[in-house]
Amino acid sequence: MALKRPILVGGLGLSATLWLFGSAHVGLFDSSTLLSAIALGSGLWWWRHRNPDPAPARSIAPPVIDRARVEAQLTTLKALIETLTAEAALLSRSSSGNAALVRNTYEPQRQHLLTALDRDTLQVAVVGDRRTGKTTLITLLNTSPEFDATSPRLTFREVTLGPESSPEEEDLADDALLLITDGDLTDSTFTLLKQRVIAGQGVVLVFNKADHHDPADQPLILTQLQQRVGTLPVVVPVVQVTAAPRPLKVRRHYADGTVEERLELVEPAIAPLINAINQALMPEASTLVAATTLRQVEALRQQVQADLNGVRRQRAMPLIEQLQWIAAATAFANPVPTLDVLATVAINGQLIMDLGKLYGFNLSLEEAKTAAGILASLTVKLGLVELSTQVLTAVFKSHFATYLAGGTVQGLSAAYLTRMAGLSLIDYFEQATLAGTPSHSLSWEAIAQRLQTVIQQNRQLNLLQALVNQGISILKPAPTAVPLAAATTPTLQLTTPATSPEPITLDADSITA
Repeated sequence: MALKRPILVGGLGLSATLWLFGSAHVGLFDSSTLLSAIALGSGLWWWRHRNPDPAPARSIAPPVIDRARVEAQLTTLKALIETLTAEAALLSRSSSGNAALVRNTYEPQRQHLLTALDRDTLQVAVVGDRRTGKTTLITLLNTSPEFDATSPRLTFREVTLGPESSPEEEDLADDALLLITDGDLTDSTFTLLKQRVIAGQGVVLVFNKADHHDPADQPLILTQLQQRVGTLPVVVPVVQVTAAPRPLKVRRHYADGTVEERLELVEPAIAPLINAINQALMPEASTLVAATTLRQVEALRQQVQADLNGVRRQRAMPLIEQLQWIAAATAFANPVPTLDVLATVAINGQLIMDLGKLYGFNLSLEEAKTAAGILASLTVKLGLVELSTQVLTAVFKSHFATYLAGGTVQGLSAAYLTRMAGLSLIDYFEQATLAGTPSHSLSWEAIAQRLQTVIQQNRQLNLLQALVNQGISILKPAPTAVPLAAATTPTLQLTTPATSPEPITLDADSITA
């Protein structure tokens, strides 16, 4: 009969068996054998930090985007929506209601994005600081006859940059960007320009109000802008225009020696911009629309994934609670610290396998064992064992009788650390799925950071007090001690919380090596 949880059953069984052999003074296993799993994990952790793998060089060039790629992502999104529908129904035991809610919420949006691939309008954002001439420029573009017969059609919207805005907050739903400047670019504006290029938007840099500068300085400014955008991964046209030229002062001399001065209006000069739009944006219309749709698909995917993560978190918490009390009971029952470590590695391994499977990170048995050793070594290296013991000991002082039983402190410390490890893994898996991280890779640096953060966030007195109260009721000592001679078949029966998926009973006869 196959074991549902081979790491947990095997690890705890080996821990119990070693405890019996140790009690009988039979030295069949030494400490190096006991700690092989954690040694392997710790060694891998040390090696990765001593000789980190060189990070692959990242190209900032925007990816090639076409209709086929967007359609493939839409198909993947459909599968994700179906997964959310099924798991939400499984959680609530009411398949019809939740399934209809998910489909009615997300499937119409997905269908809309599929239809959006066929639109024949380019959405162009005209972006710049205040008083750079955006409004006037949009008016001229909307009334320009050069665009009357073009396909696709152009729609312009104005976006004003300011201290309250940042490149990260700007809307990425536009197909193209006309970045307006009346001089050199600030670092924040150049960052915006770079981000839009990488996002796959068409970009034209527009040097407006050139007539506000000395004629000798205008070509210098234009050259400086061209050199600045020359560092970008794609070619960005830079054009010089005057959307609202200053009136020209005209002086006329007459034969009688009189001189007359008057101001004459000058026609706007935006032909270079129109040419750039026709040559750089119009031919790439289908690609720009596909890139915009792909960004919107990714935004919707993250919304669906966030909801799915919420459902999976609700399913994961009972697993964590069950394993935390298994860890507590094991630490409470085992008088030998070395065996506590072995049991902890086994529980960590089972925790990683269960949560990984739930979040789509299907790890093999060997991968889970190695990962468990790394997680255990992290707990030691970060000083979290001492921290948890200190925190819980302070809470335990309100339970004087229980405070005297040291085994209870170790048991609840094991439960606390197991819970923190589980919450850290949940946080990591959620962030990884939102970011689209491949499900076959784990970043232990990120998990270590999450582990420290989660422990700092869960040091509130009320949370620890609740853990202590629940632990005291679970870790009740047996009314009578079992003689060693009668303990040939040790049994561990856990009274887990009502939310746990299933109770677990471990005995020596059910353990398979």
